[in-house]
Amino acid sequence: MKNQWILLLLLTPSLLMAQINGLTLAETRANVLAGSPSVRQSLQRIAAAEAVLKQAHSAYFPTLSLKGSYGHIDSDTHPQFDILNSLEVDFDQATVGVQANWLLFDGFARQARSLSAKYGVQASRELAANTKRLLIQSATVAFREAQLAKENVQIAMQDYRFNMNLESDAKKRFTAGTLPEADVHNFSIQALRAENSALAYKLSYETACTVLAELMALSDARLPEAMRPIAINFDERGTVPDLDDELEYALLNRPDLKALQSGLLSLDQRVRALKGDHLPRVMLVGEANYAENDGLSGVPSYDDQDSFVGVVAKWDLFSGGRKINAVKEAEASSYEAQEHLDALILSIRSVLLQQIDTAETTQAVFVRQHKIRDLSVSVRNSVEKAYKVGAVSVTRLNEAQTDLVRARCTYTSAYIMYQLVLNQLDVETGRVLAGIKGANHENR
Repeated sequence: MKNQWILLLLLTPSLLMAQINGLTLAETRANVLAGSPSVRQSLQRIAAAEAVLKQAHSAYFPTLSLKGSYGHIDSDTHPQFDILNSLEVDFDQATVGVQANWLLFDGFARQARSLSAKYGVQASRELAANTKRLLIQSATVAFREAQLAKENVQIAMQDYRFNMNLESDAKKRFTAGTLPEADVHNFSIQALRAENSALAYKLSYETACTVLAELMALSDARLPEAMRPIAINFDERGTVPDLDDELEYALLNRPDLKALQSGLLSLDQRVRALKGDHLPRVMLVGEANYAENDGLSGVPSYDDQDSFVGVVAKWDLFSGGRKINAVKEAEASSYEAQEHLDALILSIRSVLLQQIDTAETTQAVFVRQHKIRDLSVSVRNSVEKAYKVGAVSVTRLNEAQTDLVRARCTYTSAYIMYQLVLNQLDVETGRVLAGIKGANHENR
């Protein structure tokens, strides 16, 4: 019994107590999203995209510049009417001026850049949502793995106690001379094997909890007992959804798909903006300057004042092919984005079809495994009674107990697999993000 107490001390703190205090799948997901640095990074990317949009909008406002200079001017002028003589002057000059420029027309490039930035903000927001979707996927897998490992520990512990009880009974019968010593050793071996299984499952459980702690960004990488996954509730089954409904929802709501669509619109506007650069630019310009001169030979210090208001037009007739190749580059990026979008739609269709098929299969396997588990319990109990009256050998009892342990583990695995496929469907469609906002998808 000493070994039994050691095993209980190793397993009880994080497993038996966690049966009472723990988090549901929805609570675990919420904690992951609240603590993950990836979510905060995505929010900063949204802020950066919004700043780009404000930069694009600034092109609609005039630019006001203050300029000033100070320097020495040395001039040598040759008048055309007297080319043999020249006028040489030198003096110091200080100037200050204000200039305003207001872009009136640029081939609608300004409008296109604003729209491109607007779609960029939308894409950043959808990518932030997709970051949450992928974090939820990782958290869900770790949560289910922890639940599976926890349940398998319980199964191994039941196997351990079963063999320990038979070992105790076998020792009494061996002492009375009615049972061979080999039977005693047999149950000791089976109990030790159960111990090893329990410890191995315990390691898997702790590993899954460590992954959850990392996803929650806990500083000590240890998941507190109160934040560990609750035990499996086998009464929560869920149903396999309809493929057409899931596909329709995914094509309308999956965030990475929407981000690509917004990105494609942004690229299209970028192409439009670059084409607009081929057209003339018209600006309203205003300028006022003041200059103070000092040191001109024979002339005391004097100042100049001038101002200008007018319309300036500029049209680049040749740029060495820079502009036309910039358009070609943007168009190629747009075509690439369209191909990426088409490939993602095909992938979503394929993955959802596979997931639906898998869900139907795992559901059928789970139903049958439930029956196998119940039948295995009956067989083991019957064989145990027969063994105690000497009707069957210990080998047959070992087989029945091994079959029962295997049936219980397979039943648990089938349930977790089925639930995980349903969870994955919610992730693949993006429906899981609606669950965060209040819809209850705990059973899915």
